[in-house]
Amino acid sequence: MVCCGYADSNTKKAKVNINNKTYTFEVAQTKEELTRGLMFREELDPESGMFFIFDKADYLTFYMKDTFIPLEVAFIDGSLTIVDIQPLHPLDMTFVVSRAKAIYALEVNRGFFQNVGLGIGDKIEQFTILEE
Repeated sequence: MVCCGYADSNTKKAKVNINNKTYTFEVAQTKEELTRGLMFREELDPESGMFFIFDKADYLTFYMKDTFIPLEVAFIDGSLTIVDIQPLHPLDMTFVVSRAKAIYALEVNRGFFQNVGLGIGDKIEQFTILEE
């Protein structure tokens, strides 16, 4: 189960290519990072978010404990194909479960995927974790 924290200076970043444009997202990969996610944030830059990396593909579960921003999450499989996109509501403790197994998730401001032209079945071109 993952909840949507605040970045500290040690937060890893990833460059993610979407429709020929590169975005930089925070990375959540450790158990603590995956659990904290975007908790306690009151705002999020329109072109940023968090890229979650899990150990194995599974049905992923998110909720919005202590998260104040309307978000949406794309669930992404090992081939970088979006298998599901769901809205997330501020402070909502209802679990949102991916409709298919995924190994990655990308959590962003609500409307981001429509704005960049991504939907279910589309692919993320690639992602690269930046060295600190």
